[in-house]
Amino acid sequence: MVLAGPFNGGGLENGGGLENGGNGGNGGNGGNGGNGGNGGNGGNGGRLLSPVSSGALISNYDGIVGPWYQPGPGRTELPADHASAMKRWSPRVRGLILDFELLENLEFFANRRGEPGEACDPGVKIRIANSREEGSVPDKKGQLVKLERPSVNTFLNCQLEYVHNYADLRRDRAAEILSQVDGFLEFFAGIGFLHPERTRWTLELLGALLSACFAIEMRIKHSLACRRPVELSAQINPMLQTPGHGTFPSGHATEAFMVAYVLAELTKAMDEQLSKQIAETDGEEEEASFRPKRIWRQQLLRQAARISVNRVIAGVHYPVDSAAGQVLGKRIADYFLLRARGGTAEFESWKFVGDCFGSMDFDWRDIDRILTGTACQTPFLNIRGKCVIHGRSPGPNDPAGPLNWLWEKACSEWAI
Repeated sequence: MVLAGPFNGGGLENGGGLENGGNGGNGGNGGNGGNGGNGGNGGNGGRLLSPVSSGALISNYDGIVGPWYQPGPGRTELPADHASAMKRWSPRVRGLILDFELLENLEFFANRRGEPGEACDPGVKIRIANSREEGSVPDKKGQLVKLERPSVNTFLNCQLEYVHNYADLRRDRAAEILSQVDGFLEFFAGIGFLHPERTRWTLELLGALLSACFAIEMRIKHSLACRRPVELSAQINPMLQTPGHGTFPSGHATEAFMVAYVLAELTKAMDEQLSKQIAETDGEEEEASFRPKRIWRQQLLRQAARISVNRVIAGVHYPVDSAAGQVLGKRIADYFLLRARGGTAEFESWKFVGDCFGSMDFDWRDIDRILTGTACQTPFLNIRGKCVIHGRSPGPNDPAGPLNWLWEKACSEWAI
């Protein structure tokens, strides 16, 4: 199934045909969030006419326009900087506007140099410009997440063997792995009933979030510059082309978990109601105790985890990449959701330490429990502190903003 439409560079507005969006495919403002730039080569939208069609329009103009008449009084001015204008723009333009909204307050810090004789900090930090840490002066910036890369010895001695062992599953997972190279929203569609006509606003929202997410992860990958499995062993033999950027964290894991956590929030009310109904009609109390309180959320996270593990099976990632991707995806989702809703929230500043992950395999359930406070912190994943983060401040003409405009439309598609 191809989810063509405004969210993935498809359709006539974003350029190209309905399936691939020109060269955009499922990238840009959707799909895998970036492999296609901003959704094809369609420029500002509209069909690319042939010289024959253009000539026909010129002769048509000569035949119907007639003498010139000065138009009457001008139409009323559109309100400046107001979300109500969003419905007038093409999906591609809306995506660019939303990307700016999502990224404007993010700050990036990498590999801080220590004092003379002190080792360089091997981590990167994402901070929020209009936030502050608890108990600090108001202008001190809060940290959303910090990732410290594993050493090459950790990759070589603790993680590489997992990649070799996971290769046994390649034949079984080949269709999935190849289908997920440039996009994976189709795999979430069977859980949340995503459809270009039924949930067009949700898909457009996810497209904008994926595009911004892609920019964040690429900056982090560049800074940490971790070697892919194929660079450490000639016996890995990946089943597909190794991507031309660093391995840590996994981009597929980051994007997939970001999508899963956002969809889980969109479907939260419906999920809780349905899960409650199932629990009330199920007479087996022992079995019910093992059932998640939110079944849809569980399925969404399972899907994200499977997409992540498929990249290890393919031979292009390590399990630690997936673990860091889940953490980064969750933190990005939390921040994007705050930006979409507005207001102020207290955020925990999480730190992921690659070397402390050591020889563990990827267990998404444990990481989710730690991030949601239902399990104890660990040496590889812990809270550095807390910070107060502000969503978008109301403007003089627009209390909501363009991102909130799209968020509300997406929410309406999941109303009970």
